[in-house]
Amino acid sequence: MDKTPNKFAYRCLPLTMANQTGMWVYQPVGFTAVWNGHWQPGSVQFIFDSEPSLWSQWINDQFGEGIITWNIPFLFRTQPAGTRLLVTGPTNYFKHGVQPLTAIVESDWIYMSFTMNWKITSSRLPIRFDVGEPLLQVIPLATNVFADIERANVTYMHVSQDPPVLEAYKKWRESRLDMVEQKKARIGDPRDWQKDYFAGRDILGRQTISGHKTKITFPPVDNRKP
Repeated sequence: MDKTPNKFAYRCLPLTMANQTGMWVYQPVGFTAVWNGHWQPGSVQFIFDSEPSLWSQWINDQFGEGIITWNIPFLFRTQPAGTRLLVTGPTNYFKHGVQPLTAIVESDWIYMSFTMNWKITSSRLPIRFDVGEPLLQVIPLATNVFADIERANVTYMHVSQDPPVLEAYKKWRESRLDMVEQKKARIGDPRDWQKDYFAGRDILGRQTISGHKTKITFPPVDNRKP
């Protein structure tokens, strides 16, 4: 996002907020991994930058399937009861030939750590992880997302069945098409185009009720490590 012209990608507030949500854990050691294409454990060759006898105990392919597994040396706990932890790869961060796996952990009661896993998608392609590179992102979920889904009321209907929403959508669509034409014609400053969502208001000028944010300030960490 930093490398886009004028950092234009940061105009997409949903992307920006996702990048800031939760905590990132970083690579403790640099290494290169190559998968031979077989599905058994031990089919990934690891070349560690240092102390291979140590790091091979923490980083390996114990599950097979071309999956690299990191044994995470943290025990995450969340409160209150029912909260969950979304464990995923670093948001909007991409690596060629390998894909992070995503999990939801019942972090309100577990007394165990968990693993982070990336699936190699191309055999015989060297995959490089550098020390200090982001490895995973953990996002606390304030409620029991499983129960929330099971209790939810889900409705499918045509947008015309909700006239106020349809009116607002049509105005937004007209505005978006107009913006696209301006962009093609290079009219105006791109930084001025369609900032309604960024400002927390709909196309009719109504402000969001509450909770709109454009930046997340991470809370201080109570470091009790001796």
